[in-house]
Amino acid sequence: MNWYRFIFSEDKFHRIQRHVLFWLLWWVYFSASYFHYEQAGLQKIKFEPWNLPFLTKSILLLSIHMIACYWFTNYLMPKYLFQKRYKALVAQILTLGAFVLIASYFLHKTIFPLINNAFSYHPVVLNQNILWTSIASGILSAPKIVTAAAAVKLLKRWYLKQKEKERLEQEKLVTDLQLLKAQIHPDFLFSSLDNIGRLVQKKDANRASALLLKLADILSYMLYECDNPLVLLDKEIKVIKDYVVLQKTFMTKELEIDIAEKGDTTDKLIAPLLLLPFVENSLVYMSNEELETNWVNLEFHVQGNEFTMKLIYGKSSESNSAGSEDAVIANATRRLEFFYPNRYQVKKTTEPEMVMISLTVAQTDTITKNENLVYTEDLDYAIA
Repeated sequence: MNWYRFIFSEDKFHRIQRHVLFWLLWWVYFSASYFHYEQAGLQKIKFEPWNLPFLTKSILLLSIHMIACYWFTNYLMPKYLFQKRYKALVAQILTLGAFVLIASYFLHKTIFPLINNAFSYHPVVLNQNILWTSIASGILSAPKIVTAAAAVKLLKRWYLKQKEKERLEQEKLVTDLQLLKAQIHPDFLFSSLDNIGRLVQKKDANRASALLLKLADILSYMLYECDNPLVLLDKEIKVIKDYVVLQKTFMTKELEIDIAEKGDTTDKLIAPLLLLPFVENSLVYMSNEELETNWVNLEFHVQGNEFTMKLIYGKSSESNSAGSEDAVIANATRRLEFFYPNRYQVKKTTEPEMVMISLTVAQTDTITKNENLVYTEDLDYAIA
């Protein structure tokens, strides 16, 4: 049995199953605890025989509990509790309590004797007081099941709200990713095509074709593969290398860049475009600042299930690049918190002439045969 669907699905079949099970359990508990003759000290409890009159009376009392329960959960909670109309809610609860008491008293005073006479049934009931019996079966019993039903409804409502919050957060991350792709595409695409066109004009066709293939690989990766929540780490690193080659080729300033890989990155997964914004920001900074030497050191390190990227680049002592760096880190942190909660660490160190950014992710994801890289959860269940 799919318990998640059984508990949260709003289709008619599962709703009926849930409610039947809920009321069946309550009927067994209520009947066993209420319909007995006497209990005194260690004396054995004497239960009323489970015959047709007993079943009829217990079901009639159960109907009062059901009316009170559904009235409270389906009317009073949405109209008063969820709207924070507490004074009106108290008044309605008192009214509902009066109805339960009157209905229970009416059953014990009028209906139950008729049932006993109709079946020629004479239960042995010691020291019975109709008013107290009505209070015990109504006012003292109905709140138990009403509270249980309200608790279940509130827990379901809270859980589904959390799921909805996660879904909205995931949608926001997808939107942020699309914006990130859109931010990278235009300037990078047009400037790269313009520069490749210049190489063609200079009759440097071999170099132009090689750079055009790298540009095509980057755009293909961004347009198609980045729609998955996780991508191969090898692919992400390759795109970064291709991006660096294109940017370095067309930068007007000389750039010294060193990229190192340590460890086995095969079959490792990572959130798409998680690393590229850091590299892009450093290269944009390099192109906008007057430095004696433009340099970038980039290291990818995989050790066991832990992946680390270290990015170090030079800066001028007068420059203030903290704003763009902090924005990149803030955007990355939101995605890290979703994909790697409590399994990541981002550190930024700023020195007079350099910036160092370290990103560490505890990898738990590897690709296996027939594995679908798109992990989504069916959240088509409405709040009850």
